[in-house]
This record gives sequence, structure tokens and C-alpha cells, in this order.
Amino acid sequence: MIKNKIGIGTLILLILLVVMALIPAVSAQEEKDYSVTTENAFKHANANMISFIAAGTPGFENWTGASVDPNPLELYDINGKKLFFRFSVYKENKLIDTIDVCADKTLGPSIYDIVFDPEPYKATEAMKKSIEIAKSEYSDGKIKSTNLVVYSYPRIGAMTVVKDKTTGIEHRIFVDAYSLNEVEDKPATETEPGIWSMYDKILTNGKENNLKEWQKSDELAKSIEQAAANKGVNINAAVTEENIKKLSDEGVVKSSFTGKILDINGIGQERDVFCGPACIRMVCKYYNQPTPIPTQDTIYRGDGLWNWNPASIYTSGLSANDVVVWATYRWGKTGTIASSFSDSVAISEIENNRPFFSMIPGHFRLCKGYIVQDGYTYLRINDPLPVGSTYGNPGLLERTYGSSESTRIYVR
Repeated sequence: MIKNKIGIGTLILLILLVVMALIPAVSAQEEKDYSVTTENAFKHANANMISFIAAGTPGFENWTGASVDPNPLELYDINGKKLFFRFSVYKENKLIDTIDVCADKTLGPSIYDIVFDPEPYKATEAMKKSIEIAKSEYSDGKIKSTNLVVYSYPRIGAMTVVKDKTTGIEHRIFVDAYSLNEVEDKPATETEPGIWSMYDKILTNGKENNLKEWQKSDELAKSIEQAAANKGVNINAAVTEENIKKLSDEGVVKSSFTGKILDINGIGQERDVFCGPACIRMVCKYYNQPTPIPTQDTIYRGDGLWNWNPASIYTSGLSANDVVVWATYRWGKTGTIASSFSDSVAISEIENNRPFFSMIPGHFRLCKGYIVQDGYTYLRINDPLPVGSTYGNPGLLERTYGSSESTRIYVR
């Protein structure tokens, strides 16, 4: 009888141990189910490219004959989670665009943004330099990881995490992938660039809603892929003019768009904190006032509207309220700061020929248009980054659902 009791007890213990061992495995599996494979992301990139071209969407006139490189860059969030697959679009061996596809289904619809005529960056050099700095500053530390990260959207850089062997404290080293300058690990504010988590920002809409939106975009991608396959078109190959004609003329891909894009050239910011002045200068050229059009430095210093603390010159940027003041006294208009981001309001502003400021943490951009395609609204944005980018920068197309906007400034 004693032996039987021991056997039963041992059996119960074994069952408990098995159950306990399975709990983290189930949890890990659930988390893994949210991840997107490279292959699936590639299909989404291609399907959406087909959709934009077939619809004749503005900005995609040059895409016929282009192809998506199936080997994307993997971009991470500063929290360590994989954020985007960045696919490069090539035409005649020239990089013409990049497409960011979400690497996690909890981030909402698959396509986050499309950058037109992107500035090349130095990914390998940035990662190498971040490791070198980590080894130099923490010689006794252990390097845990080095990844390309979106450390302050749209800024891309290398992040090396090093752990102090004595204290156990982890330190992060950031190096910008354009300038190769080390970036201070501090939070972004309204007037100062810094580090912030895009992953956390997007998830403020809620995981469940985002998952539903991913499913919608997945169904769209699959329908385009299947429709093309039925016509003998491989959407993963270069998009020829013949195939586009076949898919659009015969109604295979039934994409259409509505939208409007104002004629405003992009202007690159001349200093790290000149994103606000660069955007104001874009609008000055659009309104053709004041004349002569002030320089970025003149705008930054206030042109008589405000005075800087000497200690803050070139270290702090403009605020949203500074744009409101400028709108009043230099354009004779009313600036309104908004913290809600209605698609209908954005569309109304553009339809009334009014560009507006679209801010993300620590950074100004200028919205000059919108496109509604396949049920999603995208903003056409002139982004003054990277520093020193040339006049006429075509900018990007960014979806509004779950976007990283923090503030809008409407000028009426």
C-alpha cells in the first residue's frame, strides 16, 4: 500500500511538472503566432505594389518594370521586438523606393510606409561603430546584441546593448545610420530629438483592433496574388507593363484610389533641430510669403517673433506653439494645434488646399496630400530628414491607421 501511495504521488508530481513546462511553451507559441515571416511580408510588399500601380496612384508612375528585392533589412524597435521588414524596390539596378512591412501582426495593416527616392544609409558602418563605442566605454561589459533599430522614427540607427558584468546594468549605444554620429540615449521631447519606442506608440490603439486590421490586409494581399496567378502573372517577378495592363484592363486587380497631392517640394533640414524651420520654409514657398522667403536659420531664430536663450541655440527645436505664432504674424492665418487625428479632417484640409504640420515625437513633417486606397488612408508627407537632404525630396506615403503622429497643426 505504501508503494502505491508513493507511485500516485510521483505521478501527480510528474503531471504538474509537465503542465508547468508546457505553460511557457504555449505562451511562447501564442506570441510567435503574431510574427510575420519574411516570405509573407514579401508577398504583401509585392501585392500592394501591384495594387498601387494598377490603380494609377500618384507617386507610382515610375514603378512599372520595377521589382522588390526579396531580402529585406530587418528593423527592430528599441524594446528589442522586430518592427519592420524594409524591402528595397529596384528599377534598372537603381534603388527607387523602400516599403516597410510590419513584422508583427499586432501592429495593424501590413504596409506602414513607402519612401520615394530614399537617401541611402550606412547600416554596416553604423553597427560596427556602435560595437566599437560599446567596447570602448564598457570594456568590462558583455555585448548582448546589435541590431538596426528605428530609434526615433523615421531615424534609423544601430543599437548595441552591453551589460555591465559587475552591476548587471544594461546600457544602450545608438549610432545614426545616416550621419554615423552617436546619439544620446534620452527620451524625445516636443522640442528635442531623442529616443522613443514606435512599437509602443502604435500599440496604443489596442492589440485586438490591430490584429483585425492585419487580417484585412492579409486577405487583400492573398486575393491579389490569387487573381494574378489565375492570369499567369507571378507577382513576385518584375512588374512588366504587359502584366499590369493585363491585370488592370481585365479587372483582375480592382484597385482604385481617391486623393489629392499639393504641389509642394520637399526641403531637407540643415541642422538636427531644423525640422520645424524646414517645414515652415516649405509652406512659405507654397504661400509665397513672406517675401523674400526667409532662410531656415532666420525662421529658427524667430525673425523677430521670439528670442532664444543662448544656451538653447542649435540644441533645442521649435515648438508647436511657435508655428502658431509664425502663422499669425507671417502668413496672416490661424494655427490650430490638434491632438486627434481624424482622416476626414486631414482630407478636408488638403481638399481646401491647406497643407498641415504632422508631428511625431521630437520631429516636424509637412503633410501635402492624401490617398485612400483599398480601404486605407495614407498621408503624403514631406519629411525634412535626413539632415542635408536635397531640395525636392519626394518624401513618403504613410498610413494613418495606428500611425506615430503626436500632434497636428492646421493652418487656416
